[in-house]
Amino acid sequence: MELNKIYNKDCLNGIKDLPNNSVDLIITDPPYGDNINYGRNGKSILNNKDESINYKILPELFRVLKDNSCCYIFTNWKFECKLRNFINKNTDFSIRMLLVIVKNNMGMGYGFRNQYELCLVLEKGICKYKLNNFSNFQKMRHINHDNSTHPHQKDELLIQKMIQHSSNKNDIVLDPFMGSGTTAVAAKHLCRYFIGFELDKNYYNITIERLKQDNINKWF
Repeated sequence: MELNKIYNKDCLNGIKDLPNNSVDLIITDPPYGDNINYGRNGKSILNNKDESINYKILPELFRVLKDNSCCYIFTNWKFECKLRNFINKNTDFSIRMLLVIVKNNMGMGYGFRNQYELCLVLEKGICKYKLNNFSNFQKMRHINHDNSTHPHQKDELLIQKMIQHSSNKNDIVLDPFMGSGTTAVAAKHLCRYFIGFELDKNYYNITIERLKQDNINKWF
């Protein structure tokens, strides 16, 4: 499988083509399984009918991840407990930390408007981290959503910080739920290789355009 390439296919099938112990870092934001449309434009996410996809991908993530490496997997307050319990009972990952990601804007809603997300840090072996000021409380800049953004899109600076904290130059970063490509763009900016999957053709095309605009081959 080629490096620095996004594949427009279901990651549950595509990831089987990756060799064992072949990637240095995983950063991903799977569908939460809440079966809703997002934002004022009612954007949808494929495979968002239930949370089972979060569980099905975990054995493959463990298989392709190198020893002594980590995986960042985003979730929310509704599903974090179930995801944590599944990881503890049914995978060989160990949970190192739960990150609280605070956004500088409130989501839509009534009564209690959401302003944070969660991210589990999973380890395969003993990991060495790079930054001495990486808190378990992280802030995320506001994403100005339009037709080119994914409803779960993350701040590129936050993803860059995770990459810097958990990998080295020329390492391989995997995102099996690539969305609109933020992990790939962040990896490229930090001179890491990337591999990604995105089932939705629209978001796949958006990712390809973002990478073209960034002149993806300039540092190889």
